[in-house]
Amino acid sequence: MKLLKGICAVILISLGLSALAGCGSSTVPSRTSNSPARHASSAVTSPPNAAPSSPRPAQPAPEVVLSRVTYPWHWPNDVNKPGSVQHIYPAPPLPTLTAIGVGDHPSEPGGRPYNRISFTFTGAFPSYRFSFVKTLVSDPGSRLIPLAGNGALKVTFSHAQAHTASGQSSVVSQPPSHLGFSRLVSWAQAGDFDGVLTYGIGISWPIPQSNPQIAIRATEVEEITAQNQRLYTVAIDIDATAVISHA
Repeated sequence: MKLLKGICAVILISLGLSALAGCGSSTVPSRTSNSPARHASSAVTSPPNAAPSSPRPAQPAPEVVLSRVTYPWHWPNDVNKPGSVQHIYPAPPLPTLTAIGVGDHPSEPGGRPYNRISFTFTGAFPSYRFSFVKTLVSDPGSRLIPLAGNGALKVTFSHAQAHTASGQSSVVSQPPSHLGFSRLVSWAQAGDFDGVLTYGIGISWPIPQSNPQIAIRATEVEEITAQNQRLYTVAIDIDATAVISHA
């Protein structure tokens, strides 16, 4: 009796497998995976008959038409060589600030490491001066503006502005206020009033209670964009050597 039941079971199993093999794969429901796609492109599907998207052409880099050092490496608080650069140009309109940039530049053969903060204007190069100050205060108002670091480098642009005719900020690109570079650790605007534009740069040095004569360099670059717009960049470089040099 047990042998007969076993034979019947084998026959039934064989019949079931034969029926399944004879069916097309379309009758078997597929299993959908809920796992996320490995690549973003594989998760995006295009609608039927959609035209393939063409890559956006790369914008050509601005053409540099002028590059010069306006203040060679030196301590800007030296009364015999103060940090000051003058320009003469018709105004209005005033040079208008459009971008602020920063960068860390390690030492190269024959050079020194430095941190850079740059200010890009339209219209012309403004006049500017820079010096180390104990505290940074607002203009106008003389309100104390806190800066991270052991001291502050004050940069003042004359006959310049950072706002549009409607009073809105004209700066479309700028870094965070806290940077954490070896020398340049923070920055803040201190004034934009009556054609005077002021910024403070928080500076750090190895010995907090010392009074080092940190060297500063200023450079200017004039560029023409693909849209035929002229840009005027003033770059302020802060010496970042491990041992502070006395310029």
